[in-house]
Amino acid sequence: MENNNSLVKKFAVTINVLILATALIACSNNSAEQVNSQGQSNKSGTKKETDVKQPPWYKGPSEVQLKAVQMDNASDTIVSSGPYGEKAIGANEIQITEEQVAKIKVGNYTAAIAMGFLGDDWSAQQLAGLKSEFNKLGIKVIAETNANFKDTTQISDLETIKAKKPNILVSIPLNGTTTASTYKAIADSGTKIVFMDQPAEGMKAGKDYVSVVSADSFGLGMNIADELARAIGGKGDVAALYYAPDFYVTNQRYEGFVARLKAKYPDINLIAVQGFQDPNKSQEVAGAVLTRYPNLKGMYAGWDVPAMGALAAARVAGKSPGEFKVVNENLGNEVALAMAKNDFIVGIGSQRPFDQGVAEAREAALAMIGAETHPYVAVPSLAVNRSSLEKSYQLIYHKEANAEIQKALKK
Repeated sequence: MENNNSLVKKFAVTINVLILATALIACSNNSAEQVNSQGQSNKSGTKKETDVKQPPWYKGPSEVQLKAVQMDNASDTIVSSGPYGEKAIGANEIQITEEQVAKIKVGNYTAAIAMGFLGDDWSAQQLAGLKSEFNKLGIKVIAETNANFKDTTQISDLETIKAKKPNILVSIPLNGTTTASTYKAIADSGTKIVFMDQPAEGMKAGKDYVSVVSADSFGLGMNIADELARAIGGKGDVAALYYAPDFYVTNQRYEGFVARLKAKYPDINLIAVQGFQDPNKSQEVAGAVLTRYPNLKGMYAGWDVPAMGALAAARVAGKSPGEFKVVNENLGNEVALAMAKNDFIVGIGSQRPFDQGVAEAREAALAMIGAETHPYVAVPSLAVNRSSLEKSYQLIYHKEANAEIQKALKK
């Protein structure tokens, strides 16, 4: 006969087995039938947009944006507002009269340009637009800097610029918080500041800076969603890569993409979202997503640099351009060529960085002569796919597409 201790041990084992079995059944049920945050059953096991864990800065669309995502066409309109809710003024409304030009030229003003990064087509076109317009207005550029995505480098660049005492500074803050005191010191010294895309924290338009000039970022995201939906036939599982830092314009583009999918494309499931810190390492991030979700039909991949990372990851994963599509912001030359070659890139919501640079220069120049300026200026977005690529390239770059792109489009 077994003693009491032996019976107790057997009973404990039996209870543990029952508990484990119950847990396994529950896990099995959960994998077969997920429940989203709205309490709706999804028996297919496919995640919906409401299931994915959004980034900490994600707010979702405002009431105005909820109306905007219902519109038929997001190109050539402006649906974004400024970082403090300011109404956008279209960049094409910023005009300078001949009389004002003469007044600006007499001032012999100087300007500095502090970029957060260089080496991509967006920044190159920003510089081209700024320099072209400053040259027309007789404003001399006395400093250009590249922080290479490091806010500490940018702070050092800004301190060097401050010592040169330019009349104008045009800059994109990499980190609106850490750079704020340096920008404020430059403003207090008398330099007129025009910000690209977002202001430094705690600074106010009309007091500490002239204007923020940006693309219609929410509209860019909407255009990207439209192009992805068109390319995959309006249904299927997709993923999104987003820029992890809390950066106003990239936040807006991502939120526009998510909101447009939800509003217009109920048969497209956003099943995975993943942030990246360094755009040059986006291939690793995209590769990890493709490994976990091998049946994805498409991916939103931020701007052109991370999009090329996603393209490379798709090749490594053994995907073909026919089964997997990539969409992004910005019509850089690399993604333009990939699109022309039918090489994974199928749609782009593009900024117009040359035009943005022109508007930045004009706002700064008008501020120097005490003319009217605007807290927030936006450039309309443009939807680009292979059929519109050649025409879109000319609109964005103000010149014809290069020979390699034109050759690929003819095949």
